[in-house]
Amino acid sequence: MMQKKRTLQGIAVCAMVLLLAFGGMGCSGNESDTESGVNVAMEDLAYGSTMRDDDSHAVPLEYDKRFFENADELDALANYYAAIQNQDAELLQTCTVREYMDYLYENVYGGLLDDRAFVAQQHEKLGEEIDGTYTISQVQITGCLDQDDAGSEASRLIEMLNTLKGDENYCTDHMQSCKTLTLTLVLSNDTDTVFCDEITVYLLCLDDAYYVCA
Repeated sequence: MMQKKRTLQGIAVCAMVLLLAFGGMGCSGNESDTESGVNVAMEDLAYGSTMRDDDSHAVPLEYDKRFFENADELDALANYYAAIQNQDAELLQTCTVREYMDYLYENVYGGLLDDRAFVAQQHEKLGEEIDGTYTISQVQITGCLDQDDAGSEASRLIEMLNTLKGDENYCTDHMQSCKTLTLTLVLSNDTDTVFCDEITVYLLCLDDAYYVCA
């Protein structure tokens, strides 16, 4: 698989995001381990064992179907990247946490960006990977960890959101889930396809709505 330099680099906020290689856990059923001849329960297979292509969202996705049973969370992830692809600030606002984005703009970008400038900047950065007009032809979810899994680093995001919301119990009271995802973005133009380096983002559920923190 061809790799190019990193795009949409994970934002270093309060040492929150660490780039990791992730595995996972699953659901039900049995599959055969052909190398050992032993039947292995579906939930014991590593993430990536039951991948599916899904074109029903704002951008095409590839993911292990055992880990994503709610279409709304997939919509949120796809909408985040569709917002960047189409430079759509209003769409970005539907799938991001306001306080988190404001913190990034002020502390990472020196107060120089807002939602409109952010999607334009991220669109331009992706454009450095491939010549001409491009689309995000697929977002590949190559790894998924739940918030309590070792290595997820979700506790850092939870602590940050509690601080930004001004309530040390905010995530306890409002967060239903927080998944740490490893992604590969696939870009295409009329002639070429580029696989970007892996990045890490968080996909969280707050008050039954899904958001991306990247």
